[in-house]
Amino acid sequence: MKSKRRDATDLRVSDSARESEVQQEIDSFLRAIRSYPDRFAREPYLSFQQHLSSIVTTPHSPRADE
Repeated sequence: MKSKRRDATDLRVSDSARESEVQQEIDSFLRAIRSYPDRFAREPYLSFQQHLSSIVTTPHSPRADE
C-alpha cells in the first residue's frame, strides 16, 4: 500500500512539474508573438521560428511593457 500512495504522490508532482513546463512554453510563445513584429522590422530575413528559438533559449527577464 505504501508504494501505491507514494506513486500517486509522484504522479501529482510529475503532473505539476509538467504543467509548469507547459505554461513556460506557452508564455515563451506569446512573448515571441508580441515581440516578432518589431524584431522583423529590424531583421526582415528572420523567420518566426528563429525568433521563437531565440526567445526560448534566452532567460526571460520581466519587462515593464509585458
